[in-house]
Amino acid sequence: MRSVLTLSVVLFVLAACSQPQVREVKYTMDTFEPTVDVEVLSTWPRDRKYFAIGELEVSTSDQANDALVRKARQMGADAIVVGPGRERSQVYVPIDSPLNTNSTSFRGVPLYSVRAVAIKYEP
Repeated sequence: MRSVLTLSVVLFVLAACSQPQVREVKYTMDTFEPTVDVEVLSTWPRDRKYFAIGELEVSTSDQANDALVRKARQMGADAIVVGPGRERSQVYVPIDSPLNTNSTSFRGVPLYSVRAVAIKYEP
């Protein structure tokens, strides 16, 4: 039992230290050369023509924006339009202690994600 608990804690720490995973949904079959600079926008650009090349989603964390920009660079995007965070799901954790597996009291903790649309400026 102790080794299972130790393994669980180690896996949790490793997962917490890893880069966030970005889910990608492409809107086009076209491919683009990776870009170097990606603008992070909170509203759709009004001064330039563009087209959407895909949607990105990542769990919120300290590195969420960096992960979105990294994936947008790989896609060849010139900018991303970041939307508000949204509650994706909940996990239930024991209230007494995270190490107490016999706990009968649990609390729901929301998991949030952020979506962005990757865009390419028209020439």
